[in-house]
Amino acid sequence: MSSESQERTERWRRLLSNTRIGSEPRPEREQAATPDATRRLVDERTAYDRDYDRIVFSSEFRCLHDKTQVFPLSTSDYTRTRLTHSIEASCVGRSLGQQAGLGLREQGVDLEPARMGTIVAAACLAHDIGNPPFGHSGEAAIQHWVEQRLAPPGTGSSSPFRTEAEWKDLRDFEGNAQGFRILNRLQSRERRGGLRYTAATLGAMSKYPRPSVLPGSREPAKGIVSEKKFGYFQDDRELAELAWRELGLREREPGVFCRHPLAFLVEAADDICYAVIDLEDSAKLGLLPMQQACELLESLLPDTPRSRPSRHLETRMAQARAMAIGELIPACVSAFLEHAAALEAGTLETSLKSLRPQVKKKLGAITDLTRRYGYESERVLQIESAGFKTLGGLLEMFACAVVAEAPNREEKKLRQLMPLECFQRPEFAAADEEAPPERDEAIRRLSPYQRLLCVTDYISGLSDSRAVELFQRLSGIKLPT
Repeated sequence: MSSESQERTERWRRLLSNTRIGSEPRPEREQAATPDATRRLVDERTAYDRDYDRIVFSSEFRCLHDKTQVFPLSTSDYTRTRLTHSIEASCVGRSLGQQAGLGLREQGVDLEPARMGTIVAAACLAHDIGNPPFGHSGEAAIQHWVEQRLAPPGTGSSSPFRTEAEWKDLRDFEGNAQGFRILNRLQSRERRGGLRYTAATLGAMSKYPRPSVLPGSREPAKGIVSEKKFGYFQDDRELAELAWRELGLREREPGVFCRHPLAFLVEAADDICYAVIDLEDSAKLGLLPMQQACELLESLLPDTPRSRPSRHLETRMAQARAMAIGELIPACVSAFLEHAAALEAGTLETSLKSLRPQVKKKLGAITDLTRRYGYESERVLQIESAGFKTLGGLLEMFACAVVAEAPNREEKKLRQLMPLECFQRPEFAAADEEAPPERDEAIRRLSPYQRLLCVTDYISGLSDSRAVELFQRLSGIKLPT
């Protein structure tokens, strides 16, 4: 192996670190104490397989079955939800990761392609796990409520925030940051690091490894894809920086890191499914002509002789979708491998699809059509508007109740509706085990910022249907049966 291959192999070993973030180093267990047959069963899964399984079995992942992908509260059995979107993106991500791993091995990097595939698949499963009810409309509802109701620090008004970063965490509420928080804090809340995922999985799922406020309060740089949004809240900064430094990601500025190379593959899997699958859903619901959707997908295919398309439009659509994904995967992998050096150095700042202008143009045409006929259809806009009011109403109720230092009778009842675990933190775990706190005491020991995060944790964790039902009941529109 050449010195360059050795150097790249070492770099990838660090990028694929299986260190579990939040866990303490433990001495090696005595292997001799475990019979060989049992040890083989125990050791069968890799650390990345365990990450994948932990996500699948989490309640937050299950909740995605009733969270909006494109069409909220759909009555169609066919329409995708965030859950089916995440599973499909995970399938595409596994292929992207494995093929990229094979390509890197051909370039002289000593790694296991299957493990790369598993990491990308696990990260794809979790990439939308932090989305609130009603998707991006839900994010906007939280942002709007905070901007209208909570003053930033230092403005002369009473503010629950100590710093600009705390305020912007909520004023610019971001599902990507909430996803990181779920994996590292909200699962197994009593211990540091939550379920303690590997650094590699956390790196791959984090497209925006930076805080809500950039150094010097500067604006995000144009053309820097990793600065488009933010990826962690101030409350989770310690664990985020621990993960990125474990992976050796380049820290461009304090707290601002370059992307993990595999995050580009996760983004590509999402882009592929977002464009291709959402078009198919729109056509299946009759929002745009099936014939036109088929032709758009077939435009992604190479101009080579192939069998005549099926006359049955649903079959033709399924075939076009499969073949389109089959073309887009190697296109993104080839872009990844061509720019492997920049990815490894942390200097690439554009999506993989953007490195293939023709692919970007065709996917853009598909997305534009889906937006016009799907995302902006009358029913979608009506429900998103109702969802906007639903989340704003829930925030008004619960945030005021939890932040209040002397809650009134109604606020006390609202506090009781939030699970006590919402206010648990690892730093209080030992004391809580000795003497479980009363609800008001559990809230009192938190800062106003931490209390507000508990509220957004609770509300963003609701499904679409549950959010609507809860708002209707608390507003007196619909009483419990």
